[in-house]
Amino acid sequence: MLYLPSIVATVADMSESAPAADVTAKLLAQRHVFKSFLASRVGNDADAEDLLQTGLVKALSRADEVKDGEKAVAWFYQLLRNVVIDHVRSRNAAAKREDAWATNAITLAEDAEAERHICACFERMLPALKPAHAELLRRVELQGEPVAKAAAALGMTPNNASVTLHRARGELRTKLVDFCGDCQCLDDCECE
Repeated sequence: MLYLPSIVATVADMSESAPAADVTAKLLAQRHVFKSFLASRVGNDADAEDLLQTGLVKALSRADEVKDGEKAVAWFYQLLRNVVIDHVRSRNAAAKREDAWATNAITLAEDAEAERHICACFERMLPALKPAHAELLRRVELQGEPVAKAAAALGMTPNNASVTLHRARGELRTKLVDFCGDCQCLDDCECE
């Protein structure tokens, strides 16, 4: 990011373009007003400062586009609104990525937890599941077949098989808890 001294130095280098220098001088004169405008929209001074710097860099690169120096402030406010919109979109996209990652991590943890604490009643409970779920669990969990290979054999896509496997594990987990309670009997099943 460029900061104020760099921007002022860039304005000094633009001496051959008097209208651009006038526009930039007007914008820099109202720097604190612009920062307050941004802070009211993004909620903190650090982000407001970053967005102001971004806006000033964009304004410098397009200052020659402003024909009427009187309209420079209105033009810059519109530019700042667009910078804020870009910032919010970027934040929202990052939040969605983080949520998806967290959901995936929870799913993996649940599946690993189910694998560690599966009761010996596992095979006896398979007929109580939906046939597609039972067959997929039998192939993947009991026979050790890769999900992609089991999916192909059952006429499913690998992604669909992964989702179905996740649901089947959840369904099996529910049935095991209903049948066995919260037992930890892995080899010596005392549930009957």
